[in-house]
Amino acid sequence: NEPTIWFFFSFLVSFSVQQNKNTQFYYSLILFDGHHRRPSTMTSLYTNRVAFSLVLIFTALSPNAALEVIGSGYGRTGTDTLREALNELGYKTYHMKEIVEGRLGSDAMLWHAQMENDCSDVEALRDMFEKGGWTAAVDLPASLCYERLMKAYPKAKVIHTERKSAEQWWNSASNSIMIVGTIFPYNIFYNRIPFFRTHKAMSDAMWSRVLGGKNVTVDDDDFPQAYKAEFLAAYEANNARVRKVVPRKRLLIQDHSKGWTDLCKFLGKEVPEIPYPYSNKRRDFYRFAYKMAFKFIFGAVTAFVICIFLMYKLLQLFTKNNKIKDL
Repeated sequence: NEPTIWFFFSFLVSFSVQQNKNTQFYYSLILFDGHHRRPSTMTSLYTNRVAFSLVLIFTALSPNAALEVIGSGYGRTGTDTLREALNELGYKTYHMKEIVEGRLGSDAMLWHAQMENDCSDVEALRDMFEKGGWTAAVDLPASLCYERLMKAYPKAKVIHTERKSAEQWWNSASNSIMIVGTIFPYNIFYNRIPFFRTHKAMSDAMWSRVLGGKNVTVDDDDFPQAYKAEFLAAYEANNARVRKVVPRKRLLIQDHSKGWTDLCKFLGKEVPEIPYPYSNKRRDFYRFAYKMAFKFIFGAVTAFVICIFLMYKLLQLFTKNNKIKDL
């Protein structure tokens, strides 16, 4: 039964590691490697070791990526549509979705610090983007640091997204990203689960930065409605400042209704044959939010069941070994 134990134990560790899927897979290979027999369906010990060694070699030899595209628009201005479009053009695009979907707690902590320190630790941001292989960064919180990132990556181009009016943006943002922490089950997650507590702290710092340093928190009873006028002013000010500080040759105000044409011309890319993406309507946002909640709950329940199973199997082995010794 030892192979069975190591089989389930590897999945438990993989669930716990807050890394990408490839990393989780190779952690599993290492665990299967252990000095134990493996299920007959697994590859040989030699194959596993060679595969893992190759991953280490290619990881060490591959150059760090550099940002080529920087988004300056607030969330709920079409940033997810832009993310999908950039990915289709060959970029690896950083977005708030990546933090949530990957449960990137270290990223959330870094952004929290950046929000409170005027994005001053540029080297830490470079390290995060480059080690992650990100070649584009859009959406909050990255867009709140676009001026620092422009200087850190002088060859990067800036793409700005905005709504037709500030009121239109407010109606979308105030009913989605600003209140996600108040809806079930996130209102529970934000107070009890380590990653979500970290994410909440980042969100508080992020919205505080948008409001010019005013100390706000997403679980205030009057948030965000009490700050509507200030949010609208901040949104308009950001749109105006982007046009002022970004050199015209480096800036594209992306109009999603025009599709691929302007975007591809600006980036020097060929127009893809597929239709231009249009994603993350409000219903898509909530669908994604609940999908992530279900995924987390399912994973937690699965890990709990596996732990119980492992304890049971270990107890069986312990009992069996004691009986053998008694004989």
